Amino acid sequence: MNPGSRNRLRAAISIVVVLLCGLLGGWLVQDIQESTRAKPRAHAPSPEPRETEAAPASARHAKRDRFKNDITVQVMASSRPMETILRFPSEGSYESFLGILESAPVRVIDRLDRLQAVRVGYDDVEDLDALLSGEDLSVYPSISRMPDRIMTGNGVQGGAVGSGDQALPWSGLTGDRAKFGAGVRIAVLDSGIVAHENLPGGVKSVAIEPFPDNPAEIHGHGTAVASLIAGAGPLAPGVAPAVELISIRVTDARGTADSFTIAAGMLAAMDEGAHIINLSMGTYEDSPLMAEAVRMAQERGVVVVAASGNDGQEDAAYPAAYPGVISVGAVDARGAQLDFSNFGSYLSLTAPGYQVNAAWPGNQYVRLSGTSVSAPLVAGSIAAVMSPGNGIVMSAAEAAGLVMEFTDEAGIPGPDSQYGSGILNLPRVLSRNRPGIVDVAITHQQLVPARNHGNELLVTVQNRGTVNLLNTILTTTVSGVSRKTNVTSIPPNALHTYSVPLPGNISPPFRIDSQVSTGTPGTDATPWNNQRGETFDLR
Repeated sequence: MNPGSRNRLRAAISIVVVLLCGLLGGWLVQDIQESTRAKPRAHAPSPEPRETEAAPASARHAKRDRFKNDITVQVMASSRPMETILRFPSEGSYESFLGILESAPVRVIDRLDRLQAVRVGYDDVEDLDALLSGEDLSVYPSISRMPDRIMTGNGVQGGAVGSGDQALPWSGLTGDRAKFGAGVRIAVLDSGIVAHENLPGGVKSVAIEPFPDNPAEIHGHGTAVASLIAGAGPLAPGVAPAVELISIRVTDARGTADSFTIAAGMLAAMDEGAHIINLSMGTYEDSPLMAEAVRMAQERGVVVVAASGNDGQEDAAYPAAYPGVISVGAVDARGAQLDFSNFGSYLSLTAPGYQVNAAWPGNQYVRLSGTSVSAPLVAGSIAAVMSPGNGIVMSAAEAAGLVMEFTDEAGIPGPDSQYGSGILNLPRVLSRNRPGIVDVAITHQQLVPARNHGNELLVTVQNRGTVNLLNTILTTTVSGVSRKTNVTSIPPNALHTYSVPLPGNISPPFRIDSQVSTGTPGTDATPWNNQRGETFDLR
Protein backbone atom coordinates (compact mmCIF):
# COMPACT_ATOMS: atom_id res chain seq x y z
CA MET A 1 0.00 0.00 0.00
CA ASN A 2 1.49 3.35 -1.02
CA PRO A 3 1.62 6.24 1.52
CA GLY A 4 -1.27 8.06 -0.20
CA SER A 5 -3.52 5.02 0.00
CA ARG A 6 -2.52 4.47 3.63
CA ASN A 7 -3.40 8.05 4.56
CA ARG A 8 -6.76 7.82 2.80
CA LEU A 9 -7.46 4.55 4.57
CA ARG A 10 -6.68 6.09 7.95
CA ALA A 11 -8.96 9.00 7.13
CA ALA A 12 -11.83 6.69 6.16
CA ILE A 13 -11.68 4.46 9.20
CA SER A 14 -11.51 7.46 11.53
CA ILE A 15 -14.82 8.81 10.20
CA VAL A 16 -17.90 7.37 11.89
CA VAL A 17 -20.81 9.06 10.13
CA VAL A 18 -21.82 8.55 6.49
CA LEU A 19 -25.48 9.16 5.79
CA LEU A 20 -27.92 11.16 7.90
CA CYS A 21 -31.68 11.18 7.72
CA GLY A 22 -31.48 14.80 8.67
CA LEU A 23 -29.36 15.90 5.71
CA LEU A 24 -32.23 15.29 3.36
CA GLY A 25 -34.84 14.68 5.99
CA GLY A 26 -37.59 16.83 7.36
CA TRP A 27 -37.27 19.37 10.13
CA LEU A 28 -39.55 18.65 13.05
CA VAL A 29 -41.19 22.00 13.73
CA GLN A 30 -44.35 21.56 15.73
CA ASP A 31 -46.27 18.83 17.57
CA ILE A 32 -49.96 19.15 16.74
CA GLN A 33 -51.31 16.25 18.77
CA GLU A 34 -50.08 13.98 21.57
CA SER A 35 -51.35 10.55 22.51
CA THR A 36 -50.10 7.17 23.70
CA ARG A 37 -46.87 5.76 22.34
CA ALA A 38 -47.15 3.06 19.69
CA LYS A 39 -45.43 -0.30 20.19
CA PRO A 40 -42.27 -0.79 18.11
CA ARG A 41 -41.77 -3.61 15.66
CA ALA A 42 -39.70 -6.60 16.67
CA HIS A 43 -36.06 -6.37 15.69
CA ALA A 44 -33.48 -8.78 14.40
CA PRO A 45 -30.45 -9.65 16.56
CA SER A 46 -27.05 -8.17 15.74
CA PRO A 47 -24.55 -10.51 14.08
CA GLU A 48 -21.97 -11.99 16.45
CA PRO A 49 -18.32 -11.09 15.71
CA ARG A 50 -15.91 -13.99 15.26
CA GLU A 51 -12.45 -14.32 16.80
CA THR A 52 -9.71 -14.99 14.21
CA GLU A 53 -5.95 -15.22 13.97
CA ALA A 54 -3.49 -13.29 11.80
CA ALA A 55 -3.36 -14.16 8.11
CA PRO A 56 -0.07 -15.30 6.57
CA ALA A 57 1.76 -12.57 4.68
CA SER A 58 1.84 -14.62 1.46
CA ALA A 59 -1.95 -14.78 1.42
CA ARG A 60 -2.31 -11.07 2.06
CA HIS A 61 -0.13 -10.26 -0.95
CA ALA A 62 -1.86 -12.60 -3.39
CA LYS A 63 -2.42 -11.12 -6.84
CA ARG A 64 -5.90 -9.61 -7.25
CA ASP A 65 -8.11 -8.57 -10.13
CA ARG A 66 -9.08 -4.91 -10.41
CA PHE A 67 -11.89 -2.44 -10.93
CA LYS A 68 -11.88 -0.46 -14.18
CA ASN A 69 -9.89 2.32 -12.52
CA ASP A 70 -7.14 -0.18 -11.59
CA ILE A 71 -8.15 -0.29 -7.92
CA THR A 72 -8.16 -3.66 -6.15
CA VAL A 73 -10.24 -2.73 -3.07
CA GLN A 74 -12.83 0.00 -2.47
CA VAL A 75 -12.86 1.20 1.14
CA MET A 76 -15.95 2.96 2.53
CA ALA A 77 -16.50 4.56 5.91
CA SER A 78 -18.74 2.83 8.44
CA SER A 79 -21.33 4.44 10.66
CA ARG A 80 -20.04 2.27 13.50
CA PRO A 81 -16.72 2.70 15.35
CA MET A 82 -13.89 0.18 14.78
CA GLU A 83 -15.48 -1.08 11.58
CA THR A 84 -15.04 -0.39 7.87
CA ILE A 85 -16.62 -1.50 4.58
CA LEU A 86 -14.68 -3.21 1.79
CA ARG A 87 -15.81 -3.99 -1.76
CA PHE A 88 -14.06 -6.11 -4.36
CA PRO A 89 -14.09 -6.11 -8.20
CA SER A 90 -15.16 -9.73 -8.70
CA GLU A 91 -16.57 -12.75 -6.98
CA GLY A 92 -13.19 -14.45 -7.16
CA SER A 93 -11.38 -11.55 -5.51
CA TYR A 94 -14.11 -11.33 -2.88
CA GLU A 95 -14.00 -15.04 -2.02
CA SER A 96 -10.20 -14.93 -1.88
CA PHE A 97 -10.31 -12.11 0.65
CA LEU A 98 -12.91 -13.91 2.76
CA GLY A 99 -10.57 -16.87 2.85
CA ILE A 100 -7.78 -14.65 4.15
CA LEU A 101 -10.06 -13.31 6.89
CA GLU A 102 -10.53 -16.81 8.31
CA SER A 103 -7.05 -16.57 9.84
CA ALA A 104 -6.81 -12.79 10.34
CA PRO A 105 -7.40 -10.60 13.42
CA VAL A 106 -9.86 -8.60 11.34
CA ARG A 107 -13.31 -10.19 11.58
CA VAL A 108 -16.39 -10.30 9.35
CA ILE A 109 -19.37 -8.40 10.80
CA ASP A 110 -21.72 -8.67 7.82
CA ARG A 111 -21.64 -9.62 4.13
CA LEU A 112 -23.35 -8.57 0.92
CA ASP A 113 -22.33 -11.39 -1.41
CA ARG A 114 -24.32 -10.07 -4.38
CA LEU A 115 -22.31 -6.86 -4.23
CA GLN A 116 -18.95 -8.43 -3.25
CA ALA A 117 -18.94 -6.25 -0.14
CA VAL A 118 -18.12 -7.00 3.48
CA ARG A 119 -18.28 -5.06 6.74
CA VAL A 120 -15.27 -5.88 8.90
CA GLY A 121 -14.42 -5.10 12.50
CA TYR A 122 -11.03 -4.75 14.16
CA ASP A 123 -9.57 -4.08 17.58
CA ASP A 124 -6.42 -2.39 16.30
CA VAL A 125 -6.27 -0.26 13.17
CA GLU A 126 -2.80 -1.62 12.52
CA ASP A 127 -4.36 -5.03 11.87
CA LEU A 128 -6.56 -3.59 9.14
CA ASP A 129 -3.63 -1.64 7.74
CA ALA A 130 -1.53 -4.78 7.56
CA LEU A 131 -4.36 -6.79 6.01
CA LEU A 132 -4.68 -4.30 3.16
CA SER A 133 -0.93 -3.90 2.66
CA GLY A 134 -0.06 -4.27 -0.99
CA GLU A 135 -3.58 -3.44 -2.21
CA ASP A 136 -4.43 -0.47 -4.42
CA LEU A 137 -7.17 1.30 -2.51
CA SER A 138 -9.88 3.78 -3.40
CA VAL A 139 -11.27 5.39 -0.24
CA TYR A 140 -14.76 6.92 0.13
CA PRO A 141 -15.14 8.81 3.42
CA SER A 142 -18.32 10.84 3.80
CA ILE A 143 -19.67 13.20 6.45
CA SER A 144 -23.25 14.46 6.70
CA ARG A 145 -24.98 16.58 9.30
CA MET A 146 -28.37 16.79 11.00
CA PRO A 147 -30.07 20.16 10.30
CA ASP A 148 -31.41 22.39 13.04
CA ARG A 149 -34.98 21.54 14.03
CA ILE A 150 -36.36 24.95 13.25
CA MET A 151 -38.58 26.25 10.51
CA THR A 152 -37.46 29.85 10.03
CA GLY A 153 -34.21 31.61 9.31
CA ASN A 154 -32.43 28.50 8.08
CA GLY A 155 -33.03 28.42 4.37
CA VAL A 156 -36.75 29.24 4.40
CA GLN A 157 -37.57 32.50 2.64
CA GLY A 158 -39.91 35.02 4.17
CA GLY A 159 -43.52 34.64 3.12
CA ALA A 160 -43.30 30.88 2.56
CA VAL A 161 -46.71 29.24 3.04
CA GLY A 162 -47.07 25.89 4.77
CA SER A 163 -49.35 23.11 3.53
CA GLY A 164 -50.45 21.60 6.85
CA ASP A 165 -53.10 18.98 6.11
CA GLN A 166 -53.83 20.55 2.71
CA ALA A 167 -50.87 19.26 0.70
CA LEU A 168 -53.14 16.95 -1.32
CA PRO A 169 -56.11 19.32 -1.84
CA TRP A 170 -53.62 22.06 -2.80
CA SER A 171 -52.57 19.91 -5.74
CA GLY A 172 -56.20 19.27 -6.67
CA LEU A 173 -56.39 15.77 -5.18
CA THR A 174 -59.82 15.52 -3.60
CA GLY A 175 -62.44 12.80 -3.37
CA ASP A 176 -62.05 9.12 -2.56
CA ARG A 177 -58.48 7.84 -2.81
CA ALA A 178 -58.94 4.79 -0.52
CA LYS A 179 -57.96 2.35 -3.30
CA PHE A 180 -55.02 4.32 -4.63
CA GLY A 181 -51.93 2.10 -4.77
CA ALA A 182 -53.69 -1.22 -4.15
CA GLY A 183 -51.22 -4.03 -4.82
CA VAL A 184 -48.22 -1.70 -5.09
CA ARG A 185 -45.35 -2.33 -2.68
CA ILE A 186 -43.30 0.65 -1.52
CA ALA A 187 -40.14 0.11 0.51
CA VAL A 188 -39.33 2.95 2.91
CA LEU A 189 -35.59 2.88 3.65
CA ASP A 190 -35.38 4.99 6.77
CA SER A 191 -35.44 4.79 10.57
CA GLY A 192 -38.21 2.19 10.57
CA ILE A 193 -42.01 2.47 10.66
CA VAL A 194 -43.79 2.02 13.98
CA ALA A 195 -47.50 1.29 14.48
CA HIS A 196 -49.68 4.39 14.26
CA GLU A 197 -53.41 5.06 14.12
CA ASN A 198 -52.91 6.85 10.79
CA LEU A 199 -51.12 3.93 9.11
CA PRO A 200 -52.29 0.54 7.84
CA GLY A 201 -51.61 -2.49 9.99
CA GLY A 202 -49.49 -5.44 9.00
CA VAL A 203 -46.54 -3.45 7.71
CA LYS A 204 -43.72 -5.77 6.67
CA SER A 205 -40.62 -4.87 8.71
CA VAL A 206 -36.98 -5.62 7.90
CA ALA A 207 -34.32 -4.44 10.34
CA ILE A 208 -30.96 -4.04 8.62
CA GLU A 209 -30.05 -1.88 11.61
CA PRO A 210 -31.58 -3.43 14.77
CA PHE A 211 -34.32 -1.54 16.58
CA PRO A 212 -33.34 -0.26 20.04
CA ASP A 213 -34.75 -1.95 23.12
CA ASN A 214 -36.13 1.40 24.29
CA PRO A 215 -39.02 2.49 22.00
CA ALA A 216 -38.32 6.13 22.89
CA GLU A 217 -35.04 5.87 20.96
CA ILE A 218 -36.75 5.09 17.64
CA HIS A 219 -36.43 8.11 15.39
CA GLY A 220 -39.82 9.12 14.00
CA HIS A 221 -38.60 10.09 10.53
CA GLY A 222 -39.53 6.76 8.93
CA THR A 223 -43.03 6.82 10.39
CA ALA A 224 -43.54 10.37 9.12
CA VAL A 225 -42.38 9.45 5.62
CA ALA A 226 -44.70 6.42 5.61
CA SER A 227 -47.70 8.59 6.54
CA LEU A 228 -47.08 10.91 3.59
CA ILE A 229 -47.29 7.87 1.34
CA ALA A 230 -50.12 5.90 2.96
CA GLY A 231 -51.70 7.95 5.74
CA ALA A 232 -55.45 7.37 5.91
CA GLY A 233 -56.59 9.89 8.52
CA PRO A 234 -57.54 13.56 8.01
CA LEU A 235 -54.73 15.01 10.13
CA ALA A 236 -51.95 13.54 8.00
CA PRO A 237 -53.44 12.32 4.72
CA GLY A 238 -51.22 10.22 2.46
CA VAL A 239 -51.41 9.96 -1.31
CA ALA A 240 -52.03 6.21 -1.66
CA PRO A 241 -53.57 4.62 1.48
CA ALA A 242 -53.92 1.19 -0.16
CA VAL A 243 -50.20 0.59 -0.83
CA GLU A 244 -48.34 -2.22 0.88
CA LEU A 245 -45.62 -0.59 2.98
CA ILE A 246 -42.30 -2.33 3.56
CA SER A 247 -40.40 -0.82 6.47
CA ILE A 248 -36.65 -1.26 6.06
CA ARG A 249 -34.71 0.18 8.97
CA VAL A 250 -31.28 1.30 7.75
CA THR A 251 -30.44 3.99 10.34
CA ASP A 252 -29.57 3.86 14.00
CA ALA A 253 -31.15 5.90 16.80
CA ARG A 254 -29.16 8.97 15.71
CA GLY A 255 -30.55 8.79 12.17
CA THR A 256 -27.16 7.68 10.78
CA ALA A 257 -26.46 5.02 8.19
CA ASP A 258 -23.72 4.12 5.75
CA SER A 259 -23.40 2.79 2.23
CA PHE A 260 -23.50 -0.82 3.48
CA THR A 261 -26.84 -0.49 5.29
CA ILE A 262 -28.32 1.49 2.39
CA ALA A 263 -27.18 -1.13 -0.14
CA ALA A 264 -28.40 -3.95 2.12
CA GLY A 265 -31.73 -2.18 2.44
CA MET A 266 -32.09 -1.91 -1.32
CA LEU A 267 -31.35 -5.61 -1.76
CA ALA A 268 -33.93 -6.40 0.92
CA ALA A 269 -36.47 -4.19 -0.87
CA MET A 270 -35.90 -6.14 -4.07
CA ASP A 271 -36.21 -9.44 -2.22
CA GLU A 272 -39.53 -8.28 -0.74
CA GLY A 273 -40.86 -7.47 -4.23
CA ALA A 274 -40.92 -3.68 -3.88
CA HIS A 275 -42.06 -1.75 -6.94
CA ILE A 276 -40.86 1.59 -5.54
CA ILE A 277 -38.10 2.50 -3.07
CA ASN A 278 -38.26 5.79 -1.17
CA LEU A 279 -35.03 7.24 0.22
CA SER A 280 -35.50 10.47 2.16
CA MET A 281 -31.81 10.64 3.03
CA GLY A 282 -28.47 10.95 1.33
CA THR A 283 -24.90 12.19 1.19
CA TYR A 284 -22.86 14.51 -0.99
CA GLU A 285 -20.26 11.88 -1.78
CA ASP A 286 -20.78 9.18 -4.35
CA SER A 287 -20.48 5.63 -3.07
CA PRO A 288 -19.80 2.85 -5.60
CA LEU A 289 -21.52 0.36 -3.33
CA MET A 290 -24.71 2.42 -3.13
CA ALA A 291 -24.51 3.21 -6.86
CA GLU A 292 -24.33 -0.48 -7.73
CA ALA A 293 -27.31 -1.27 -5.49
CA VAL A 294 -29.32 1.47 -7.23
CA ARG A 295 -28.34 0.08 -10.63
CA MET A 296 -29.39 -3.43 -9.64
CA ALA A 297 -32.76 -2.17 -8.40
CA GLN A 298 -33.39 -0.24 -11.60
CA GLU A 299 -32.40 -3.25 -13.67
CA ARG A 300 -35.07 -5.19 -11.77
CA GLY A 301 -37.66 -2.54 -12.73
CA VAL A 302 -37.78 -0.88 -9.31
CA VAL A 303 -38.24 2.91 -9.32
CA VAL A 304 -36.04 4.72 -6.81
CA VAL A 305 -37.34 8.05 -5.44
CA ALA A 306 -34.97 10.22 -3.40
CA ALA A 307 -34.89 13.64 -1.75
CA SER A 308 -32.64 16.24 -3.39
CA GLY A 309 -31.33 17.78 -0.14
CA ASN A 310 -31.92 20.71 2.20
CA ASP A 311 -28.83 22.86 1.83
CA GLY A 312 -30.05 25.22 -0.90
CA GLN A 313 -27.10 24.46 -3.12
CA GLU A 314 -26.41 23.31 -6.64
CA ASP A 315 -24.83 20.07 -5.62
CA ALA A 316 -25.36 16.45 -6.42
CA ALA A 317 -26.92 14.65 -3.46
CA TYR A 318 -26.75 10.87 -3.64
CA PRO A 319 -28.70 8.71 -4.29
CA ALA A 320 -30.90 11.47 -5.77
CA ALA A 321 -28.18 12.40 -8.26
CA TYR A 322 -27.74 8.91 -9.72
CA PRO A 323 -28.99 8.47 -13.31
CA GLY A 324 -32.58 7.28 -13.44
CA VAL A 325 -33.37 8.09 -9.81
CA ILE A 326 -36.44 10.32 -9.37
CA SER A 327 -34.89 13.31 -7.58
CA VAL A 328 -37.42 15.50 -5.76
CA GLY A 329 -37.11 19.14 -4.67
CA ALA A 330 -39.49 21.14 -2.46
CA VAL A 331 -42.02 23.95 -3.01
CA ASP A 332 -44.34 25.72 -0.59
CA ALA A 333 -48.13 25.92 -0.79
CA ARG A 334 -47.91 28.73 -3.38
CA GLY A 335 -45.76 26.62 -5.69
CA ALA A 336 -42.62 28.67 -4.98
CA GLN A 337 -39.33 26.80 -4.82
CA LEU A 338 -38.09 26.79 -1.22
CA ASP A 339 -34.68 28.34 -0.67
CA PHE A 340 -33.40 25.31 1.25
CA SER A 341 -34.22 22.90 -1.60
CA ASN A 342 -31.15 21.66 -3.47
CA PHE A 343 -31.22 22.19 -7.20
CA GLY A 344 -29.32 21.17 -10.31
CA SER A 345 -29.54 19.47 -13.67
CA TYR A 346 -30.25 16.13 -11.95
CA LEU A 347 -33.53 17.38 -10.39
CA SER A 348 -36.58 15.49 -11.69
CA LEU A 349 -39.53 17.45 -10.23
CA THR A 350 -40.75 19.27 -7.13
CA ALA A 351 -43.55 18.67 -4.61
CA PRO A 352 -44.89 20.27 -1.39
CA GLY A 353 -42.25 20.35 1.33
CA TYR A 354 -43.02 23.08 3.85
CA GLN A 355 -44.87 22.57 7.14
CA VAL A 356 -46.66 19.44 5.94
CA ASN A 357 -48.58 17.35 8.47
CA ALA A 358 -47.16 13.88 9.16
CA ALA A 359 -47.56 11.06 11.68
CA TRP A 360 -45.01 10.58 14.47
CA PRO A 361 -44.43 7.68 16.90
CA GLY A 362 -46.74 7.57 19.88
CA ASN A 363 -49.83 8.35 17.79
CA GLN A 364 -48.62 11.93 17.57
CA TYR A 365 -48.68 14.32 14.60
CA VAL A 366 -46.08 16.88 13.60
CA ARG A 367 -45.41 19.41 10.85
CA LEU A 368 -42.32 18.75 8.80
CA SER A 369 -40.36 20.71 6.23
CA GLY A 370 -37.73 19.38 3.86
CA THR A 371 -37.24 17.55 0.61
CA SER A 372 -37.69 14.31 2.52
CA VAL A 373 -41.34 15.36 2.80
CA SER A 374 -41.57 15.97 -0.94
CA ALA A 375 -40.07 12.62 -2.00
CA PRO A 376 -42.72 10.33 -0.42
CA LEU A 377 -45.50 12.45 -1.93
CA VAL A 378 -44.01 11.64 -5.33
CA ALA A 379 -43.50 7.97 -4.44
CA GLY A 380 -47.14 7.72 -3.37
CA SER A 381 -48.25 9.46 -6.56
CA ILE A 382 -46.36 6.96 -8.71
CA ALA A 383 -48.13 4.16 -6.82
CA ALA A 384 -51.51 5.84 -7.39
CA VAL A 385 -50.88 6.08 -11.13
CA MET A 386 -49.80 2.44 -11.21
CA SER A 387 -52.97 1.42 -9.38
CA PRO A 388 -55.68 4.12 -9.44
CA GLY A 389 -58.36 1.87 -7.94
CA ASN A 390 -58.78 -1.21 -10.10
CA GLY A 391 -55.49 -3.01 -9.55
CA ILE A 392 -52.06 -2.43 -11.09
CA VAL A 393 -52.42 -1.20 -14.67
CA MET A 394 -48.81 -0.30 -15.55
CA SER A 395 -45.22 -0.63 -14.39
CA ALA A 396 -43.58 1.68 -11.89
CA ALA A 397 -41.31 3.08 -14.61
CA GLU A 398 -44.28 3.89 -16.85
CA ALA A 399 -46.12 5.56 -13.98
CA ALA A 400 -43.05 7.59 -13.00
CA GLY A 401 -42.73 8.81 -16.58
CA LEU A 402 -46.33 10.01 -16.57
CA VAL A 403 -45.94 11.73 -13.19
CA MET A 404 -43.03 13.76 -14.58
CA GLU A 405 -44.69 14.37 -17.95
CA PHE A 406 -47.84 15.90 -16.46
CA THR A 407 -46.27 18.25 -13.94
CA ASP A 408 -47.28 21.90 -13.71
CA GLU A 409 -44.74 24.06 -15.50
CA ALA A 410 -42.89 26.47 -13.18
CA GLY A 411 -39.86 28.73 -13.48
CA ILE A 412 -38.20 29.29 -16.83
CA PRO A 413 -39.93 27.42 -19.68
CA GLY A 414 -39.09 23.74 -19.96
CA PRO A 415 -37.11 21.51 -17.58
CA ASP A 416 -34.85 23.57 -15.35
CA SER A 417 -32.56 23.21 -12.34
CA GLN A 418 -34.99 24.84 -9.89
CA TYR A 419 -38.17 22.82 -10.54
CA GLY A 420 -37.05 19.94 -12.76
CA SER A 421 -39.93 19.06 -15.09
CA GLY A 422 -42.30 21.09 -12.87
CA ILE A 423 -44.50 20.72 -9.79
CA LEU A 424 -46.27 17.45 -8.94
CA ASN A 425 -49.92 17.41 -10.07
CA LEU A 426 -51.37 13.92 -9.59
CA PRO A 427 -54.92 14.85 -10.66
CA ARG A 428 -53.62 15.90 -14.08
CA VAL A 429 -51.99 12.50 -14.52
CA LEU A 430 -55.10 10.60 -13.46
CA SER A 431 -57.39 12.67 -15.72
CA ARG A 432 -55.06 12.79 -18.73
CA ASN A 433 -57.46 10.69 -20.85
CA ARG A 434 -60.66 12.34 -19.68
CA PRO A 435 -62.12 14.41 -22.53
CA GLY A 436 -63.37 17.99 -22.25
CA ILE A 437 -61.12 19.41 -19.52
CA VAL A 438 -60.35 23.10 -20.09
CA ASP A 439 -57.40 24.36 -18.08
CA VAL A 440 -54.95 27.09 -19.08
CA ALA A 441 -52.33 28.72 -16.86
CA ILE A 442 -49.80 31.52 -17.07
CA THR A 443 -46.63 29.98 -15.68
CA HIS A 444 -43.91 32.60 -16.16
CA GLN A 445 -43.20 36.22 -17.07
CA GLN A 446 -39.76 37.43 -18.06
CA LEU A 447 -38.52 40.84 -19.20
CA VAL A 448 -35.78 40.78 -21.87
CA PRO A 449 -34.15 43.45 -24.09
CA ALA A 450 -35.87 43.82 -27.46
CA ARG A 451 -33.87 43.25 -30.64
CA ASN A 452 -34.24 46.85 -31.81
CA HIS A 453 -34.78 48.97 -28.69
CA GLY A 454 -36.67 48.99 -25.41
CA ASN A 455 -37.84 45.78 -23.77
CA GLU A 456 -40.23 42.96 -24.47
CA LEU A 457 -42.16 40.67 -22.17
CA LEU A 458 -42.04 36.89 -22.56
CA VAL A 459 -45.19 35.24 -21.21
CA THR A 460 -45.38 31.45 -20.95
CA VAL A 461 -48.77 29.72 -21.14
CA GLN A 462 -49.43 26.04 -20.45
CA ASN A 463 -52.43 23.97 -21.54
CA ARG A 464 -53.09 21.76 -18.51
CA GLY A 465 -56.38 20.42 -19.87
CA THR A 466 -57.29 17.70 -22.33
CA VAL A 467 -58.76 19.81 -25.15
CA ASN A 468 -56.98 21.84 -27.78
CA LEU A 469 -57.10 25.54 -26.81
CA LEU A 470 -58.35 27.69 -29.70
CA ASN A 471 -58.64 31.49 -29.99
CA THR A 472 -57.29 32.07 -26.49
CA ILE A 473 -56.64 35.74 -25.73
CA LEU A 474 -53.60 36.90 -23.73
CA THR A 475 -53.99 40.41 -22.29
CA THR A 476 -51.02 42.29 -20.81
CA THR A 477 -51.42 45.59 -18.97
CA VAL A 478 -48.53 47.99 -18.32
CA SER A 479 -49.07 51.40 -16.68
CA GLY A 480 -52.76 51.25 -17.51
CA VAL A 481 -52.18 50.39 -21.19
CA SER A 482 -53.46 46.98 -22.29
CA ARG A 483 -52.36 44.89 -25.25
CA LYS A 484 -54.12 41.77 -26.54
CA THR A 485 -52.41 38.84 -28.22
CA ASN A 486 -54.33 36.06 -29.97
CA VAL A 487 -53.03 32.68 -28.83
CA THR A 488 -54.11 30.67 -31.86
CA SER A 489 -53.74 27.04 -30.73
CA ILE A 490 -52.17 25.13 -27.82
CA PRO A 491 -52.43 21.31 -27.76
CA PRO A 492 -53.03 19.49 -24.45
CA ASN A 493 -50.03 19.48 -22.11
CA ALA A 494 -48.15 21.85 -24.43
CA LEU A 495 -46.25 24.98 -23.48
CA HIS A 496 -46.00 28.17 -25.54
CA THR A 497 -44.07 31.37 -24.84
CA TYR A 498 -45.29 34.62 -26.41
CA SER A 499 -43.37 37.86 -26.96
CA VAL A 500 -45.20 41.08 -26.12
CA PRO A 501 -43.51 44.44 -26.98
CA LEU A 502 -43.62 47.03 -24.21
CA PRO A 503 -44.05 50.80 -24.54
CA GLY A 504 -40.73 52.64 -24.73
CA ASN A 505 -41.76 55.51 -22.50
CA ILE A 506 -42.36 53.64 -19.23
CA SER A 507 -39.97 54.19 -16.34
CA PRO A 508 -39.05 51.63 -13.68
CA PRO A 509 -40.24 50.27 -11.44
CA PHE A 510 -43.43 49.23 -13.20
CA ARG A 511 -46.00 46.47 -12.79
CA ILE A 512 -47.06 44.07 -15.52
CA ASP A 513 -50.33 42.15 -15.24
CA SER A 514 -51.10 39.33 -17.64
CA GLN A 515 -54.35 37.43 -18.03
CA VAL A 516 -55.42 34.67 -20.36
CA SER A 517 -59.03 33.91 -21.32
CA THR A 518 -60.02 30.71 -23.08
CA GLY A 519 -61.81 30.89 -26.39
CA THR A 520 -62.54 27.18 -26.20
CA PRO A 521 -66.08 26.50 -24.89
CA GLY A 522 -66.13 25.30 -21.30
CA THR A 523 -65.31 26.50 -17.81
CA ASP A 524 -61.67 26.69 -16.83
CA ALA A 525 -60.91 24.06 -14.18
CA THR A 526 -58.46 26.29 -12.25
CA PRO A 527 -59.24 29.95 -13.07
CA TRP A 528 -57.01 31.24 -10.25
CA ASN A 529 -53.88 30.60 -12.33
CA ASN A 530 -55.12 32.43 -15.42
CA GLN A 531 -53.50 35.68 -14.32
CA ARG A 532 -50.09 36.79 -13.11
CA GLY A 533 -48.81 40.13 -11.89
CA GLU A 534 -45.24 41.19 -11.13
CA THR A 535 -43.27 44.39 -10.56
CA PHE A 536 -40.06 44.89 -12.55
CA ASP A 537 -37.24 47.30 -11.76
CA LEU A 538 -34.61 47.68 -14.49
CA ARG A 539 -32.44 50.23 -12.70
